[in-house]
Amino acid sequence: MHRRIYIVTLVALLIMPSSAFAWRAKGHQIVALIAERHLNDSTRDKIKAILPKNDTLAKASIWPDEVRKALPQMNPLHYVDVPRGATTYDRERDCPQRNGIVEAVTWYLNVLKSTDSPLAEKHIALDYLVHLVHLTH
Repeated sequence: MHRRIYIVTLVALLIMPSSAFAWRAKGHQIVALIAERHLNDSTRDKIKAILPKNDTLAKASIWPDEVRKALPQMNPLHYVDVPRGATTYDRERDCPQRNGIVEAVTWYLNVLKSTDSPLAEKHIALDYLVHLVHLTH
């Protein structure tokens, strides 16, 4: 009897859509909350200066998914296609258009580091960076 329950449960789990296991917004928010707890005061102050008043990293982390339908050109930033069997990321092979998650993380870090980036650009960069770092884990 226990074996039958085990088999039925296993089959049900295997045929469920994979999105049923996704954390979606909650996952992004949890990772952002954990990150916030580990920030030093200097970094926390810099983030507060970028985010709108009373905004949090948790809220920022879900914005890219909220605008995904309106900005479909940003969808490739959520992933990178590394061929099966590959042991390393190769930019020329895996992201020739430079629009995958690895390139996006680098780009957004550079925007945040730049003293020339406008505040609005830094805000978008921070939102995407917090969002994408969760996806890489």
